[in-house]
Amino acid sequence: MTFENWLTFVAASLVLTMTPGPSVLLGMVHSLNFGTRKTLFTALGDISANLIQMLLVALGLGVVIANSEFAFQVIKWGGVLVLVYMSLRLWRSTPELEVASLEGSDAHPARLFASGFLVAIGNPKALVFFTAFFPQFLDPSTNLAKQLLAMCPTMAALDFSFVMLYAVGAKGLLGFLHSHPKLLNRVSGAALMSAAGFMGLVARSQ
Repeated sequence: MTFENWLTFVAASLVLTMTPGPSVLLGMVHSLNFGTRKTLFTALGDISANLIQMLLVALGLGVVIANSEFAFQVIKWGGVLVLVYMSLRLWRSTPELEVASLEGSDAHPARLFASGFLVAIGNPKALVFFTAFFPQFLDPSTNLAKQLLAMCPTMAALDFSFVMLYAVGAKGLLGFLHSHPKLLNRVSGAALMSAAGFMGLVARSQ
C-alpha cells in the first residue's frame, strides 16, 4: 500500500469512525458511571473485537483474491452498494440510545473490557461493513497481508481515539442525542453515503 493510498484510507476511515455507534454510546455511559480513565478498558475491548472481525474479513478476502479477481471486483463494487443501502436505512430509522451497561457504582477493568468487547463482537453489521469497506482500498496485484497490516491497526486506532473523545464529552453529548434522537442516525447515514460516493470515485479512477 502506497503512502497516498493509506492517506486516502485514513480520510475515509475518519468520516466513518467519528460517527457514534453502539460502542461509542457504551463508552459514554461508562464514562458517566465510572470515569473517563476506566473507559479506556471499554475502548480496548471494542477495538479487540474489531480486530478479530477485521481478521475474519481479511481471511475471506484473501481466499477470494487468490481464486478470482472478477469475484473480488464484484465484492468491491457490491460494497459501495451495501454502504449506500446502509446509509438509507440509517437515515430513515430512529436509533436506540439505551445501551446495556454495568450495575453498581464501580466496575473492575476486566468487566469494562468484556462489556466493550461483547457490544462490538455482537454487532453483525461490523462484519458487513468491513467486507464492504476494505476492498475499496486493496490492490489484488500486491501483497494482501502488508496492505491489511497497515489498514487494520489504523482503523482500530481511529476507533479507539473517537470512543475516548466521545467519552470525555459524554455528559453533554448524551443529553443532546436524547433531545435529538434522529440526528445520530442521519449524521451516520450521511457519513456512509459520503464515504460510498468517495470510494466509488476512487475505484473508478484506479
